Amino acid sequence: MSVKSMLGAFAAVMLLAAPAAAQSLPQQLLTQERPVQGNTIRACVDETSAGAKLDHAIMDAIGDALFLEVKYVEGLHGFPLDGDGYLAELQIQLNNDCDVFLGVSVQPNMPFPEWAKITRPYARVPFVLVTDKDYSALADIPYGSTIGTALASLGERVFATSVTQRPKDQRWKRLPYADFALMTTRMREGKLAAMLLWHPSLLQLAEADPTVMDLRIIGLDPVPTASVEVGALVSSRNTFLRTQIDQAIEELTADGTIDRILDELGIIGSSPL
Repeated sequence: MSVKSMLGAFAAVMLLAAPAAAQSLPQQLLTQERPVQGNTIRACVDETSAGAKLDHAIMDAIGDALFLEVKYVEGLHGFPLDGDGYLAELQIQLNNDCDVFLGVSVQPNMPFPEWAKITRPYARVPFVLVTDKDYSALADIPYGSTIGTALASLGERVFATSVTQRPKDQRWKRLPYADFALMTTRMREGKLAAMLLWHPSLLQLAEADPTVMDLRIIGLDPVPTASVEVGALVSSRNTFLRTQIDQAIEELTADGTIDRILDELGIIGSSPL
């Protein structure tokens, strides 16, 4: 798994807060005409992301709720860690090819570029601590042991912040990985005591290696559990669509549809509050 694809559903989180968000694009790159689509909505999904199945299932449910046929468009694949060029490509795709871009992390007080608006979240999905050893929680793992973490992820950030606030003799080491298959191998070799990654990423690993499902998810205490709230991006010019999608998500939350989707996909998580 590459650095670009590993962050899955929360790929846009760091970039949307970047200073580059204010950068304008040549207007010739942006289609000024809005297509007449009737009962069709164009949805962009990063098909390589760990959250792609969830994005599809949620969008299908939104489409049904709004009596719209969903046309899927291949979305941008992840992002370069320095954010170089991604926002410009995202703006072009959202303007020219998509009505909605699925799989974006929704975080409080996050700044967004003026050309984009975020919907309300449609799922809250946690990072999980996984091991092949006889531990019940992070607290059982001896201090000084190394924990593998998903590089540049929210889970890694919360873990690192919490651990550094502990006394020096009560800390675990952290080793970030961009390649989760390699991280799993290193844990099985005994070089890592456990690994921390987004739950859909664990399921994605298991698709290539079914033995991954034999690994055990254990408690993160005393470190807080980081959860990603996943939503979608729409053009700031289309406030009506954003309102309709928000209302559909609210209805799908209230009637239990989102929780059923998470259960059917085997994803640990919940509908947003």
